[in-house]
Amino acid sequence: MDYFYLILQTLLFSFGGITIKYSGNAFSPFMTSLLRFLLGMLILFSIQLVTEHKASLQLANRWVIFGGIMKATHYLFENYGVMKGTSYGTVLVMPAQTLTVLLFSLFAMHEKMTRQKIFGTLLTIFGVLVVSWNGLPMSTFLNEQAYILILYVIGGIAAAFFNISQKQLIGKMNLITINNSMFFYGAIVCLCTLPFGGPVMPGKFGVLPAIGIAVLGINTSIGFLLQILAMRTVSVLVATVIQSSMAILSILWSA
Repeated sequence: MDYFYLILQTLLFSFGGITIKYSGNAFSPFMTSLLRFLLGMLILFSIQLVTEHKASLQLANRWVIFGGIMKATHYLFENYGVMKGTSYGTVLVMPAQTLTVLLFSLFAMHEKMTRQKIFGTLLTIFGVLVVSWNGLPMSTFLNEQAYILILYVIGGIAAAFFNISQKQLIGKMNLITINNSMFFYGAIVCLCTLPFGGPVMPGKFGVLPAIGIAVLGINTSIGFLLQILAMRTVSVLVATVIQSSMAILSILWSA
């Protein structure tokens, strides 16, 4: 069942690039990130009220604070890259995220690594890079999209540390509370960046931006809830490798 949760999450997140593109028709990248956190929190609070008859936050934990800042960093860089580049560009986040988790698992968490696991992870990274390269000439990839690539790499590293933060908190507090508390700090970070991101609504609001923001809110709340449910028994590295399959789906939806 835990692997099913990850597969379902991967399917949900594969729509991320195209829905960010839709929301960018109305909202700035920074505003999109803020709304994503706020809607995610609203949905998770609603789930808590229905299932537990209360909604709670735990804001004093250092992993909660760190995870919220990292997820905000991921969204801010990824959303800006997608809105300025291609909608399938989000697949570039995965190699950086996977490599960061691999290195952290090896040297910080001291997880037992077999040669097969390391080789499989590196093969996944290579495969995602080949898919995301998408036949572009070297000059185009390096010259015209170099700064976009850097944004995605930074976003991927931040996304990895969010996943690691989730894993550190499992068993120590309610799973919904973990995500909601991190989203709170993520929203604060995004709110602080709004003055530096230009007009918060540079485009015209309509049906497609509304759909984009709604789907992003659902993905943020339900997707990361599925992820943390799975990581009760699945390692962060295995979860990240499974998520890498969204590369192919993201290009399919973009086409």
